[in-house]
Amino acid sequence: MARATVPMLPHGRRDSIVNKTVNLPAHPPTTNPTSARQEDGRGRFVRPGVKSIMIAGLVAVLAVPLSAQTEPENRGAEDRVQAATRLNVPARRIILRAKDTVEHTYVRPRVAIGRLGDEAEKAFTPATFIVTYTNFPAAAEVAFQAAVDIWSQLISSPVPIRVNAVWETLDTGVLGSAGPCDLWIDIPNGVAGVVYPDALADAIAGADQDLLGGGNPCDIDASFNSDFTDWYMGTDGNPPFGKYDLMSVVLHELCHGLGFLGSPIVDDGVFVEDVNPVECDGVVDHGCWRFSFGGNTVPLIFDTFTEDNLGVAIRDSQTYPNNSIELGNVLTGGDVFFDGPGANAGNGGSPPELYAPGSFIIGSSFSHLDETVYGAGHPSSLMTPIVGANEVIHDPGPITMGIFEDIGWETASAIFADGFESGDVSAWSSSVP
Repeated sequence: MARATVPMLPHGRRDSIVNKTVNLPAHPPTTNPTSARQEDGRGRFVRPGVKSIMIAGLVAVLAVPLSAQTEPENRGAEDRVQAATRLNVPARRIILRAKDTVEHTYVRPRVAIGRLGDEAEKAFTPATFIVTYTNFPAAAEVAFQAAVDIWSQLISSPVPIRVNAVWETLDTGVLGSAGPCDLWIDIPNGVAGVVYPDALADAIAGADQDLLGGGNPCDIDASFNSDFTDWYMGTDGNPPFGKYDLMSVVLHELCHGLGFLGSPIVDDGVFVEDVNPVECDGVVDHGCWRFSFGGNTVPLIFDTFTEDNLGVAIRDSQTYPNNSIELGNVLTGGDVFFDGPGANAGNGGSPPELYAPGSFIIGSSFSHLDETVYGAGHPSSLMTPIVGANEVIHDPGPITMGIFEDIGWETASAIFADGFESGDVSAWSSSVP
């Protein structure tokens, strides 16, 4: 399949629907236990109520079919489908950390080189995002919306994607944290016995699983560090020296919420209430799968494509039993790969390498691309676990878009053609703008 490039809209245009929260008080100071294994990096507190105002641009109305513009609550019973089953477990929070380096790289948004025709374009429904902001500064909302505008053009969904975006205290060094609001299994049109994140489950099933199955009224829960002082909130890809590009961080965290995340962990043998109260079996260095259903462990769709350097699936219970040192070793051995046709095509024909450092880091390990392989300036550098100052990444890159195709997203690669098959990455630049 051809890898895709998509025409980018000026950041002033909003091809998505936004719930804008206004006049909210700042959060009270909060504290959090310090732990390298904390998953979401958030200060824990009760959030204030959110008052939302719906605003929609003319472009969004024209770009999104009527079925996508209509709220799910208004659908007739004849349009409803059987709901999937919601897992009664907390969804994963995946984090992005700041690294103490200045990179001076810029991965530009992809541009359109050609179209495959009007009929193909009609089949693609650009995703609509409904964002509810809590405590966001106005400038941060602009950067967030610019990232939303990019994702809305790259993936398709007939169901609006609801995002709760919170500007709040996170752990030192954590820039952002995000994950799906709910997880679903046995979704219509999906793979039986496999778990899907909210937004992807809705897109594949063609209906809002929250509405049908009693989940939370959101798809992605995302937080960004209000205490971080070196944010750049512009959208031109040119932050001042030493500043961190918020738009890049939002693109990264939305990607996790949309499905770039796995489920296995490695036990450190330490019980810390409210941080990692339940890990594997309490045995240090044992690896395990976190989710179970009907008495069996069940994988996230992302997990089903992962393998070791010999091509053995990480889910192979003969080689890597659940709650075993073998599974723990492979998850920390530096040789975990994502083997799917889309991902492989985006990586020049071979499975891309995932982040699997010698010590398992909850919220980082397994759910990112390897930083040493896809570092600053690489076209697919968006989804590594750390980002430097002046490292601007305004495109998910061919590997991530390939992974999205593999896990079930309909992407714009069916609409826009370019030269990725021949290795032509001229749509990108890794130089300072």
